[in-house]
Amino acid sequence: MPSKQHLAKWSTLGMRAIATATLTVGSIGAHAQSQPACSAAWNASAIYVGGDQASENGVNYAANWWTRGDDPATHSGASGSGQPWTVAANCGGGTNPPPPPPPPVGSTSGTINFHLLLGVGNAQDQLVLTGDNYTDLIVSNLIAGVMYGHLVQEYYPGLQFNKDYVYGSVLAQLLQENIATQDYVGSGPLIDPSPDQQAVMGVGQGGPYQINNYAADMVSGSYAPAGHSLINYIAIQKHIGYTMATAATQYSKPTPASFNNKYYGPMLTAYFHYNDFVALIVTGTGEGGWVTPWQPAFNNALVNFKTLPNNFFDVLLNVAYNQGYYGGLVGSYSRLGATATPATVASVDAYSSIWGVQDTYRQYPYQVRYYLDQLYGKPIPTTSATTLVTPANHVYVSAGTLGSVFSSVFQTLAYANASGTSSSYISAAQAQAAFNAALGQAGVAGTASLDIGNAADRAKLFSVLEFAIGNLESNLGMKFNATTLSQL
Repeated sequence: MPSKQHLAKWSTLGMRAIATATLTVGSIGAHAQSQPACSAAWNASAIYVGGDQASENGVNYAANWWTRGDDPATHSGASGSGQPWTVAANCGGGTNPPPPPPPPVGSTSGTINFHLLLGVGNAQDQLVLTGDNYTDLIVSNLIAGVMYGHLVQEYYPGLQFNKDYVYGSVLAQLLQENIATQDYVGSGPLIDPSPDQQAVMGVGQGGPYQINNYAADMVSGSYAPAGHSLINYIAIQKHIGYTMATAATQYSKPTPASFNNKYYGPMLTAYFHYNDFVALIVTGTGEGGWVTPWQPAFNNALVNFKTLPNNFFDVLLNVAYNQGYYGGLVGSYSRLGATATPATVASVDAYSSIWGVQDTYRQYPYQVRYYLDQLYGKPIPTTSATTLVTPANHVYVSAGTLGSVFSSVFQTLAYANASGTSSSYISAAQAQAAFNAALGQAGVAGTASLDIGNAADRAKLFSVLEFAIGNLESNLGMKFNATTLSQL
């Protein structure tokens, strides 16, 4: 397999108004007797502050109702969203009060620095997170990352990995491999909207994620799809931008426009990596297999990883993408993984293992981790590999936004009919139903706001997406790793 090509520049690197009512403010308890003004209409539009007691400005209120006020100095922190709130009344409404209010919502803030060699130079570019311009792009990439993990575990049940790094690897790849992700405009559908970024859409480039050689069959070694080309996967075939009939010559044509779509491009990249994973297993093993420098060590590493939590599976797959299968790093990390212990993982995890190294292939998986550690608010190295600082980065994602992006992403994917003779796009209703059920399965409220920079919130977000993907498979009677040799 040829080494990965690079563009020259980066070869080195719903509140309703409350009706007027006369209500008495007091401390009559969470289960106060209903008053005339505490009608169903009131209960449907007020905000209920649960618990035994709320305190504001030295005054305690028992299970109060709150409504939006006009005085910024009065109860300004009660909503957590920067809007002032005022006690309107406390009326428990009987034994079935309305749902509690949404949790406090913070403001997305911080910066992610990228395009650098760790320990060699300074970052050339950055994403300014404040303002949420990049939030939906981040979310669509994380959705694709969770799909990546889902596909891997569907093929190889029981395999463990570090979810932060595997689920985030598609996003971090975009930051490292794309020309100028900071130019993304959230109001549009394109990852790269600027004309000066269109080099990534050239012949053989593979779009913003530079999934070079995307049209090849990674097992047969040909351009004619034989079961391990991207176009063989039913879910992504319909929207990919070329057909089975033209796939063998696609390598000589410009990258399809779909690769630049913010909902489809990340998912296509997730399938690219999953296809690499399968090819690494299949190639070199079984009857007619090739002699390869990574087998049987690669398979032995996967067996070991089943009992080794938070291992370096992401590093292994990222060097396969970046350097190529035969570059040497896949083999060396496979041999390391085959006998790895927690101490081995700690050694591989250390930034000191590549700090100051100018080999871009060795740096790449750690560049990926460095960008993600910033997003996640984890310690990152600064002036040395052991001089660490924890960035104060926060990306808040409401359940509504997460569901909306999830729906938009999955409407670009398809599934086969019962006879396998045709395929249909997943509908918005099908995607939303799967997502809504997932919220309950993961114990996340529909009014929740999750901070990607908070480990507990991030785990909840991942859990919702894991359940939602599984729900779609169950509801539609399909598997996302299903393949076909036909044009559906």
